[in-house]
Amino acid sequence: MQKLAPDDIETFIKEQLDRVALAHSTFTPEAMALIARSSEDALRSTKNLCVGAMLEAVRDRTHTVDLKQVNRVLLQPHWRKREDLIA
Repeated sequence: MQKLAPDDIETFIKEQLDRVALAHSTFTPEAMALIARSSEDALRSTKNLCVGAMLEAVRDRTHTVDLKQVNRVLLQPHWRKREDLIA
């Protein structure tokens, strides 16, 4: 399967937000860019990272996903590369 460009990842995220009637401003531009970089251009990873970040935003009682929430998800062990966990 071909990998997607970061712009395509952001378009995918916005399309998914449209499907569930959420504003495109749900994710800050910085959070969207970090998700696009961190998802390794895979749609499943993108979707899982977005859902995890949105759950963190709910825990923080905020309506906008920012870098703080995305980074919190990325710190979880299953998002780390195997080499990082062994070292």
